[in-house]
Amino acid sequence: MHMSIWLFIAATSYTLGAIIQWLQLKNKLTEIYEYTNFPIVWAANLVAMFVCGIKALVWPYILLLDQEN
Repeated sequence: MHMSIWLFIAATSYTLGAIIQWLQLKNKLTEIYEYTNFPIVWAANLVAMFVCGIKALVWPYILLLDQEN
């Protein structure tokens, strides 16, 4: 019973961290939106959003690697 509570807390913390990280990374891409009518910019924006999504999902590992260096 106690393990499921801690698992819920960990999953909630991870999800909130991923959402916060996604919002911070997404703010960096807002200035690209005005040029999305060009196909190459649209493709670059799509790749950048994918990379932001990956970074948002692995934020604990990025945090640990930054502390080690």
